[in-house]
Amino acid sequence: AEDNLEIYFNSPLDRSGPKTDCTDEICTSLLELIENAKISIDFAIYGLRGQPHILNALESAKKRGIKIRGIIDKTVDGKSYYSDTHLLEKRLVNIKSDYNSDLRAKKYQENKNIRDSKKCERPNFTKGPLQCFEGKGYASKEEIFFTGDIMHNKFFIMDKRFVWTGSANISDTGIGGYNANIAAVLDSIYFAKFYTQEFEQMYNLGNHHRQKKQLKKQEIKKYINTSTVSLFFSPQGYAMNEGVIPLIEQAEESIDLAIFFLTHKNASKALVKAKERGIKVRVIVDATGATNGYSKHQYLRENGIDVKVESWGGKMHMKAALIDKKNIIVGSMNWTSAGESKNDE
Repeated sequence: AEDNLEIYFNSPLDRSGPKTDCTDEICTSLLELIENAKISIDFAIYGLRGQPHILNALESAKKRGIKIRGIIDKTVDGKSYYSDTHLLEKRLVNIKSDYNSDLRAKKYQENKNIRDSKKCERPNFTKGPLQCFEGKGYASKEEIFFTGDIMHNKFFIMDKRFVWTGSANISDTGIGGYNANIAAVLDSIYFAKFYTQEFEQMYNLGNHHRQKKQLKKQEIKKYINTSTVSLFFSPQGYAMNEGVIPLIEQAEESIDLAIFFLTHKNASKALVKAKERGIKVRVIVDATGATNGYSKHQYLRENGIDVKVESWGGKMHMKAALIDKKNIIVGSMNWTSAGESKNDE
């Protein structure tokens, strides 16, 4: 069969709260792939909460002989962010995490001596690491302690052919539809091969985050239905510099960005430069993201860019951009330095 790409998104504007059913396409597209798997399911997800249909479908697949392997995120304390993540370990068994990688990274962090920059003033009432950007200081209100880099992927590989991925976590707020999210489904042996390679260097070799050696700066690209699809993994793929920022710099008419966290300095500069050369730039950031001490949304506003802070119940959880109404960016990575250079994305 020819390669195919489909995009699913949901609007949370009319949602009254999280839900545990699986009725939105962003969820049913995944559920259908799990239920139709014939040989194998590999997945790398941040965690699990309030999605019994997905958990039950995975367990049913295991019972009918499908080979299932999974990777989840854990902190250096062995904890997961989402409350039902332990059920994956209990009911599916073949589940691994980035725990040991985080322990190795912690030893490195303990030997670092972080000093405040002298190039800018620290904002009042802040304790976090000082970041200087365009002559202004940015910092979090509280100190930041290393609890581990994040295995922040959200992807499933079925039968080494189908890939489900995007910004939605497997949760009652994620694929449950309460948060704004976008997902992609690839029917492509070519792309599934690279997702499998990324999965196996984490699962088999135990290498996560900055310890990954494979797929470094590798160009992964193919034409699908007259469109070019490019794939980047973090941190070794340098997605911002190699993929995202070049698209911003090449924009001719418009850039629409929907993002949970926007703290990336170079991406923010690129958006402002686009505005200065006459590109129509519009941005939606999440309300939680806007409270982050390193958020650049105010910098964008100060430079004339229209910025909306999300104003509904759930989160603006997308990490998506539409450029010139023809180029679309989809993924798990927030536009942050950690997303680009530390996390698995």
